Amino acid sequence: MKKNLGILKEYVLVTDSASDISREIAEKHNINVVPIYIHYNGKEFRDGVDIDSNQIYTLQKEKKVIFSSSSPSPHDFARVYEKLLKEYKKIFSIHISSKLSAVITSARIARGLIKAEKRIKIFDSLSGSMGTGFIVLMAAKAILKKYSYDKILFLLNFLRDNIELYGTIDTLKYLRRSGRVPAIASLMSRILKIKPLLGIKNGVVEMIGIAVTRHGSLAEITRKVIRNFKKERWVIVSIIHTLSLRESEKIMKRIQSSLKCVSIMITECTPVIGAHTGPGLIGVIVSKLNRDIADLFI
Repeated sequence: MKKNLGILKEYVLVTDSASDISREIAEKHNINVVPIYIHYNGKEFRDGVDIDSNQIYTLQKEKKVIFSSSSPSPHDFARVYEKLLKEYKKIFSIHISSKLSAVITSARIARGLIKAEKRIKIFDSLSGSMGTGFIVLMAAKAILKKYSYDKILFLLNFLRDNIELYGTIDTLKYLRRSGRVPAIASLMSRILKIKPLLGIKNGVVEMIGIAVTRHGSLAEITRKVIRNFKKERWVIVSIIHTLSLRESEKIMKRIQSSLKCVSIMITECTPVIGAHTGPGLIGVIVSKLNRDIADLFI
């Protein structure tokens, strides 16, 4: 017997753990987070559930562990989707860039398995970490305001088109082995001992500049953010990091005093991101906003 869609609530959100949505935010905004898997030494852990960031960094430093990861299985998604579709008419399933992970492939297979193509919108953020997280959080706020399906989809596309990431990292050895960093950046970092500046463009990690020192790399990404967004009326910002809180706080203060931020936060990256980057990642994720999105965050 088919469920009467008329008695169901409208929309609900699903994302993956690489979106850096914390447990507190997920619970507050009714966001369902499907964990990515982390692997080492023949063992499998659910990101943020069975293993935390401190365990990751300890193993990297003390035992030189190299981690790998895998997306949730189609059955992981199917279980979540089937449960939610008993209560909601439609699902927005928003995920890390399909060019960085197979998460979206698993989600699409799951949607087909349960024959729910019309009730599940799978959205490729073409980003990661809080680039995906901001899109998810915006959608959660829009659902709370009872925005229409078409308006929510329009706002999702607006954020995806305008989110930018500026980042740097102490060492590229972890990213190099994962295949998620340009080969030229890895080669230059090893030979010249420089600090590449990284960004995400069209869902792919790219090198956007170089710096000689750690201090110089942090100063340069901060300057780029301020220079590129100082004329915007509204911006949203997250400083993401792996074991680099003090440096993140300094960057936040400078950006906060220079840009018109409707929201600015510091986010410690989820364990799966730390597993691929190691400690020392700092990134600034920033987007201009239109009035509708700005109103949601104010």
